[in-house]
Amino acid sequence: MLHRFDPGGRHLGSRIEAAPAEFDAGAPKAAEELLREWLDALPERQFGDIAVAPFAVLVDGRFGLVVERHGEDATEDDWAELYPDRLGFHAPWDGEYDT
Repeated sequence: MLHRFDPGGRHLGSRIEAAPAEFDAGAPKAAEELLREWLDALPERQFGDIAVAPFAVLVDGRFGLVVERHGEDATEDDWAELYPDRLGFHAPWDGEYDT
C-alpha cells in the first residue's frame, strides 16, 4: 500500500494491491519491487518526519489512520488507530505507539 498526502497532511489517495492468496517464495521480492516502482514514480519525493490528518480507505478491509475513543468514560476522541496493522497512538502524540 502507498498512501499519499499533501504538504498539509491531508490524504490525497492510496494505492493498495492485495498480496497473492497463496504464498509464493518470490512474493516478498515482488512486493518490494512494486513498492519501489510506486515510490520512484512520485515527483520530488522527500523522506522525513510527517504529520497527517485522520483518513480511511475501504479496499477489502479498512486502511488508514482512524480516530477512536478507547476509554470507558471518554467524552472525546483519545486514540488513533493505524489500519490494517492496528497500531495505536495516543497523547502526547509523539510518534510512540501501542500494539
